[in-house]
Amino acid sequence: MPSAKGALEFAPEPPGKLIGPPQLATLQIRRVIFHDIPRKRPGQAQAPTLSEIECTIDRSKIELLKGKLVRVLGSSAAYELEFDPETKSPLPSLITDLVAVNLTSTRFVTPSQEMAAALLERQPGSASAGLLALVSCIVSGRHGIALMKLEREEGAQLKLSEHGGKKTFEMSVLDDLVLTDGTKLFKSALFVHSGPAKEDVSVIACDGQRSYTWTDELAQFWMRFLGCRLREAPRITTKRFFDATLKYVNSEVDDGEPELKNDLYDHVVSQMKSQKAIFSPMKFIETYVPQQHRQPFRDFLQQQHVATKQFNLDTSEIKSHLKRRLLQTSAGVRITVPFEASDRVDVQKEQVIIADSVVSVGP
Repeated sequence: MPSAKGALEFAPEPPGKLIGPPQLATLQIRRVIFHDIPRKRPGQAQAPTLSEIECTIDRSKIELLKGKLVRVLGSSAAYELEFDPETKSPLPSLITDLVAVNLTSTRFVTPSQEMAAALLERQPGSASAGLLALVSCIVSGRHGIALMKLEREEGAQLKLSEHGGKKTFEMSVLDDLVLTDGTKLFKSALFVHSGPAKEDVSVIACDGQRSYTWTDELAQFWMRFLGCRLREAPRITTKRFFDATLKYVNSEVDDGEPELKNDLYDHVVSQMKSQKAIFSPMKFIETYVPQQHRQPFRDFLQQQHVATKQFNLDTSEIKSHLKRRLLQTSAGVRITVPFEASDRVDVQKEQVIIADSVVSVGP
């Protein structure tokens, strides 16, 4: 086993920069507005159908909408993002203004209309028609804005209600579309004011429960619209998860559980060496970490400021740590040697000497 002392250290991220299940559990919805975004038709003049006021909040439906939003953004398909300083999207500026203050109705509606127009302008023709929902919320006591694009059937007629001479899509009209289990919430994002500066905003986003990565065109379109990029380079995210896992194995798994130490090490190395384009820490925990260690491991990752959102797998920073040797002797004995323990094995012509002690035997 690699020693904890040999693990590479990294500077932790400042507290409050990650949005995980504990933060999502505190989400409170304050305002909601919907705009209808048609499928883009090349060469045709188009405009979104805009609500002019926010919709009336129905508490029971708000709870259902909150549940759908929390499930998606808390899933293994969500990513940590950050604002891209080189973006041409208007969203970062609009978002930072929205999460910096307590919103009035007017300050909420106008930016939401600008976002709807920006979405129609930037989405490709392959993107489905749908509703853009803007949700003003509170997360862990901080202002937040959630964006959701919900799929609708082509040609579906959506009725606008009128209040005081202004039109809006009411949640009561959208029950079947928004709140049924079959509704496809295929794009979503949450922005939360996370620090003292106006620009301190944490971001998580999801582009559907799909297998493609943020390098694909549909995902790239959603990020371009949001004005965001991946929070850190995939090679760094990969390395941080790998290092934190080894640190947990060596410091938190009891020495009296040598087989568990070995199994967890084998699993993380195997998953890192797989041909997967993306890696989900949550799925890794559910599949390979024993029940009694799942919550402690999740807590440990949070303490190390390592996100549990899925990320694009890039092992270029840990290649040397993934090398293993498989030795098979003439008598049929097989020895698997982790790269970090190579100096403990002396392979000679007639014998193999292992400079170590046996702590466990088994089938």
